[in-house]
Amino acid sequence: MYQNISEPIEVAGVFAKSTFTPKKFLWKKREYLISQITLKSDTKDGGVRKRLYSVVVGKEVYRLTYNREVENWLLEEVWIDQ
Repeated sequence: MYQNISEPIEVAGVFAKSTFTPKKFLWKKREYLISQITLKSDTKDGGVRKRLYSVVVGKEVYRLTYNREVENWLLEEVWIDQ
């Protein structure tokens, strides 16, 4: 199940052919290297445009959100096996 985090992160990636691809993110002073993007989706939360990424780091899955209005990143959720 996903555990809600909703904490700010820093994201680095590559911008090519009018598309941004996240490659790594920094959360709580630790760097996470993204090995795979499993989902990229544009959404609206009320009137706020956001881009959602589901990414794989090692064996863990994270959901990242980019707020296109204020241009910030959040780590929304992390998958927790129970």
